[in-house]
Amino acid sequence: MKKILLLISFVSVAMSSCSTDITDMNVDPKRPTTTKPEYMFTNAEKKLVDQMASTNVNINVFRLFAQQWAETTYPNESQYELTVRKIPDAHFRVLYRDVLADFHDAKGMIKSQVTETDEAALINQNKLALIDVLEAYAYSILVDTFGDVPYTQTGDIVKYPLPAYDDAQTIYKDLITRLTADVAVLKKNAAYANFGGADIIYAGDAASNAKWVKFANSLIVRLAVNISDVDATYAATQVQAAIASGVMTANTDNTKLVYLTTSGNQNPLYADLVVSKRDDFIPAETFVAAMDAVVPGGDPRMAKYFVNATKPVPVIPAGRTYVGGTYGEANVFATYSHITATLNKAEYPATIFDFSELNFLLAEAAEKNLIPGGSAVAKTYYDAGITASMADWGVAPAAITTYLTQPKVNYLSAGSGATWKEKIGMQAWYALYNRGFEAWTSYRRLDFPVLKSPTAAINKNILTVPVRYTYPGLEQSVNGTNYTKAAAAIGGDLLNTKLFWDKF
Repeated sequence: MKKILLLISFVSVAMSSCSTDITDMNVDPKRPTTTKPEYMFTNAEKKLVDQMASTNVNINVFRLFAQQWAETTYPNESQYELTVRKIPDAHFRVLYRDVLADFHDAKGMIKSQVTETDEAALINQNKLALIDVLEAYAYSILVDTFGDVPYTQTGDIVKYPLPAYDDAQTIYKDLITRLTADVAVLKKNAAYANFGGADIIYAGDAASNAKWVKFANSLIVRLAVNISDVDATYAATQVQAAIASGVMTANTDNTKLVYLTTSGNQNPLYADLVVSKRDDFIPAETFVAAMDAVVPGGDPRMAKYFVNATKPVPVIPAGRTYVGGTYGEANVFATYSHITATLNKAEYPATIFDFSELNFLLAEAAEKNLIPGGSAVAKTYYDAGITASMADWGVAPAAITTYLTQPKVNYLSAGSGATWKEKIGMQAWYALYNRGFEAWTSYRRLDFPVLKSPTAAINKNILTVPVRYTYPGLEQSVNGTNYTKAAAAIGGDLLNTKLFWDKF
């Protein structure tokens, strides 16, 4: 992986050392007015992954919403208090201002370039396709967080200073159309590079085009499965087309950014869990107890996910291997199992899509008849999802084989769940550990695991686990007319207002 650099370290201005024109004195060499699309792309790529990886409660509380983690001293976010810290505002701002705006500017710069060779023109086509793929991903996160969001009027702040909100389902279908077109470009120009070292996910050489194709097609599968309860025929067409075009086939295809140890280039978790010198998070008992009950001795991934301190030693319930904190309440850090030190490493990679997730999506697609094969094919993908997750976390192959045969795991056993939704939902929850947003999305779509609102939230009349963020407060005050229309269109700006695809 190429060295990740902050945007400021990329920007430079060529200054003439021999000019006698005194107007040069009006140019501040430390405040450049121009940059390159590569720098904008790198910055946006990193900001996007940072936002999804962070556990800073000011910007990302998805691990808490998925009830995989609990809080210690300040449990406000586990009690679904989002407005004091303006969490929706931060999420909205980062994705629009720091990510999509930079992608938009980079795209404009590339389109304005005059290419002198056919190869340069084809490379630029690939660059534009990559930007579009990541724009589609960013917009999908916004839709899956809020519902209707600004889409067609974003990017041009002069023409649309107060952008209207677009229908979420319409956005979804347009994103799939865009991704399909991007895949066609990357396949056509497969022999040519794209962003080179400026691409800090797949490295940007010609070989990376195939990786980006697999990511884009896998993202189409995600979007299509999400929308399948609304438009099954459309979803089936898109899933089957994406599979035929080429989706992820191994963990080596995972879409992830490998961080560095240098300051500014470290995994956000390192800043949240180590640099902060705070002990704000522990595993949630909701998650720990469920994993401990799957097989004798607990799910083998638990040793990769959690650790028991030695001084003091937590009090582990009889027959258990780990113990989590009470979700939605304040917890004493030393009393419970802790988050593994693996996640505390500065260079630990952040993943925005992986092979395991794809397999669980395809298992669901099989059960919904979006692809042929029914439960038999679903079992194959379900097993592959578990295997991919365990392999990625370093579980030994023999342990994986044994795990798949256990009564509470075997897809054909009633012990693994009363319905296919329970079977897939529970195992996807375990596999999506440290990927809070998608764990939360899987829960919203499948309604498994069964998660309950904590007592403190119920006392505030928040009776269920939130299924969306409320719209940013700033949008309500600055873009009020469009906000009001959007809130009415989705059925109310509430934490329990379901997204268009969340039908059950």
